Amino acid sequence: MAYRPSAGRNQHPVSVPKVPDLVPIMNLFLTVIPFLLLMLVITQVALVAFNFSAAPPGQPATVDGTEGLKKDVPEVTVIITASQDSLSTTIPGFEIREPGRDPGIVGLSLGQYNYVMLDAGLKTIRDRFPDLRDISVAPYDDVQYDVLIKTIDICRSNAFANVHYKAPQVRYYVMGGQ
Repeated sequence: MAYRPSAGRNQHPVSVPKVPDLVPIMNLFLTVIPFLLLMLVITQVALVAFNFSAAPPGQPATVDGTEGLKKDVPEVTVIITASQDSLSTTIPGFEIREPGRDPGIVGLSLGQYNYVMLDAGLKTIRDRFPDLRDISVAPYDDVQYDVLIKTIDICRSNAFANVHYKAPQVRYYVMGGQ
């Protein structure tokens, strides 16, 4: 005689379904995602390719570290200001400095930086000095990053191959009469 299978063999223990532990994977994402975002920002900054050569503007740096002969090309500097000081010595905008000339002031236009006038000023310098390859950009410490990048782009579009970045300078103000 054949026996039927026992009822206990087909029963599975009834328990609460197992919930996957997401804490380790969340810890991984909390460390990897900020790192990837940081790498993205570093990569964007590296694409600007500032020229921090040892030679001053106007003198080409050579491979062995010696400096070439200086031609009759001036050292041109574009200063970017973002705020007006209390003595009204600086106004927001651009100041194009070259030796032996008065600084070219390019103020704001409708509250925005006037890149068209900056471009025109750099074109006149390019017309006067076709051999000039170096230019320096010196932003004040309160200048926005995008203004600096647009200024460097305008300098490069005017065939200035070497755009030197000058770090913001510390300004001291004297209070009182002395």
